[in-house]
Amino acid sequence: MLLRSLPWLVSGAAAEAFAVHWLMTTTAGPSIEIFLLHAGGALLMAEGIRNSLPAGYQRPASGSIALLFLLLFLLPGIGLLGLALAVVPALYQATPKRGLHWQGLDLPTLPYQPLTPPDPDTLAMREGLSSVLSYSENPMLRQEAVLASRHLPRRQAVGLLRLGLADPIDDVRLMAYSMLSGIERDVDARIQLLTQHVEHNGDPYGHAAEALATLYWEYDYLALAQGSSAGFFLAHALRYIDQAIDHANQPHRQLLRGRIYLALKDHHGADAAFRQCAALGMDNDDLMPYLAEQAFMSRRFSMLHAQLARLRPTTQQHPMLHPLMEYWR
Repeated sequence: MLLRSLPWLVSGAAAEAFAVHWLMTTTAGPSIEIFLLHAGGALLMAEGIRNSLPAGYQRPASGSIALLFLLLFLLPGIGLLGLALAVVPALYQATPKRGLHWQGLDLPTLPYQPLTPPDPDTLAMREGLSSVLSYSENPMLRQEAVLASRHLPRRQAVGLLRLGLADPIDDVRLMAYSMLSGIERDVDARIQLLTQHVEHNGDPYGHAAEALATLYWEYDYLALAQGSSAGFFLAHALRYIDQAIDHANQPHRQLLRGRIYLALKDHHGADAAFRQCAALGMDNDDLMPYLAEQAFMSRRFSMLHAQLARLRPTTQQHPMLHPLMEYWR
């Protein structure tokens, strides 16, 4: 950097020295030639000093040269000493602020903070998330209710997200759609992964077929698909569970087959599958709730009482079954 500035400084100093010598030896006083020679020397030294500055202060070139030229031209001698002894060393000692390449942002309140116990006085705790989504006039509360559904079982969460899809506010509606799409993408990705596994490795024991049947059945169970599309996924689930049963006829596979038939409203198929469950030794506590569900769906209420009565007393007190037992007694 010093080598680049040295020729400019030497040329400028020579021009200044010649101008001073001319001024001291002439008897006519200052002339336009001396004035121009001084200006040329100041300009050459300004370029030399600019080249000796730190890189960050050399741009813009025109502005730096203009400033240095004015100091050297208007303050002959003094300007050069001040620049050489004070300004240039000070600039090398300075630490200029660099432009920021990132911007710090505060964490949003949701969903990136750790979970905290819910406040019992909030509207969501008093009236439930579905009430907030249906009746709250505050869009922020409805948005928080949609986000809170992430921590619920998927079957409950999907129902709340469908309420969010009908929200008049775009932010709430788009958030619900994004979360619902995320659940669908997760199920679909698992189906694709299992399908590729079967294509490359086969399925000698039917475990992959059973898993595929469960995933396709989840489209209906979670209410991700409705109408004819639900029937499409259930048909795939039935095909895969039949493949699994062909490999090994096991009671839990027959139970899934019966639940698929129940979803298809095929009570004869469900009857056959549940009879197979009983024949294969499935415990009454595992089978009877589904037989009771089938009896209810086919409006055979007397059979519903009989099926529930076959549950063990401890099973009847289960938190999920106890309200049902109290209702049908």
